[in-house]
Amino acid sequence: MQKTSDIIWQDTQHQALFDLIEKIKEVPFDSDILVRLKLYAEHHFILEEAYMRELDYPHADAHFEAHNRFREELEAMMETDPSMHESLQISLSDFLYKWLKLHVLGIDKQLEDFVLKSHIK
Repeated sequence: MQKTSDIIWQDTQHQALFDLIEKIKEVPFDSDILVRLKLYAEHHFILEEAYMRELDYPHADAHFEAHNRFREELEAMMETDPSMHESLQISLSDFLYKWLKLHVLGIDKQLEDFVLKSHIK
């Protein structure tokens, strides 16, 4: 029997984001990973937001707002002086792990529950 979390497409994307965050910690630091992270997160958000619109998800506005805060935080961190890569690696990976963990286990869990009750999966 399939676990409910196995049927939600977002889980696969979330794991890919966590994998990208792990790459941020690698030495030597590759600043291209920040661009990849931004593009991947944006792709994920666009898909998730379209999905919520299609479902007429009642908490979509709050979810979109959380995505926008993430976009702003990531953008601000990407503007950090590249010579400070070590402190950027630490602060960015800490921020992303905390944010994604709270987001995935909180607001995305609400969306998952809603999706599992809907006709669209």
